[in-house]
Order: sequence, then structure tokens, then C-alpha cells
Amino acid sequence: MRAADLTPVARDVMKLPAGPGLIFASLVGAYLFNSLPWGGWALLARPDLVLVVLVFWAMHQPGSVGQGLAFALGLAMDVGDSMLLGQHALAYVIVTYGAQVLRVRVLSFPILEQTLHVLGLFIGASAVIVLLNLLLGASFPGPAAALSPALAALAWGPLTWLLYLPGLRRMRRESAA
Repeated sequence: MRAADLTPVARDVMKLPAGPGLIFASLVGAYLFNSLPWGGWALLARPDLVLVVLVFWAMHQPGSVGQGLAFALGLAMDVGDSMLLGQHALAYVIVTYGAQVLRVRVLSFPILEQTLHVLGLFIGASAVIVLLNLLLGASFPGPAAALSPALAALAWGPLTWLLYLPGLRRMRRESAA
């Protein structure tokens, strides 16, 4: 059994906290992606990038991103999608709590294993939303509901790399000076 250790990139990059501008810009970019005019089957299979970015920051910056921000983003997603007010908010708060509880465990693994861990979180969020809709009389969305968390988990690796880039640049600048 190996000792728990952050991945090499996370260990070096995340020593320095991310600025609020980066956190805000990444969440706005993810929200804009989710606000694209999706339709039909693609709307059900759309990966929830807001949730992916929210989980990333909840794990890496738990002092800056928490349940309050998750609730506000969930309400914004509900309004943007014209969905039942509060369903995304509830799912985001539950998943953010889970991400903060599991953060040390998840960050001790390489990206592939991290992806499997966050897949469970994304499935949980999708299950909350589907169950709330079923309780209100909506029909079961079918296999597309299972595709959305899988695509969100596949986006974990590239988004992690993308969100680490500013920290890498800052670390290189500081080491060169």
C-alpha cells in the first residue's frame, strides 16, 4: 500500500491558492457552456460542466467554494434551464458536501482514479435530479440520464489540466525570478 500523496501537479501547483478571478471565470465559462442551446436527446446527455468545475474548486479550494456558492449556482442553473426551482441547488449542495468530505482521499489518487471517484458524485447528483422529477410526475428520461454523469466524469481530466495551467504559469514565473 502506498502512502497517500497528492498527484505531482496538484502537490506543486495547489500550494498557492487560486485567485478569486480564476474561480469566477471558470464557473462563468462552465455556466455559459451549459447555457448553449441544447435540444432533445443532447439536452439530457449534456455534461454538467458547472458541477464539474464546482467539484474541482470544492476539492482544491474548500475555503473559497462551499455549499453557499453551490446553492446559488444551482438556482442559477434552474432558472437558466427553466427547471423546477431548487433541484440543481439541492443536488449541487449534496455533491459539494461529498466532494469536501472526500477531498483528501480523491486528491491522493492520479487523474484516472480521481475520475472514478467523481463519477460517483456526478451519478449522485443526476439521481437526485431524476428522483425529484419522478416524484413530480415526469417520465423517466431513459439511458440519456446515465450518459450525462459519464460525460461529466470524462471531462474531469481535461478540465483539471486546464484549471491547473494558471497555477503552473505562476509557479514557473516565481521560480524564474
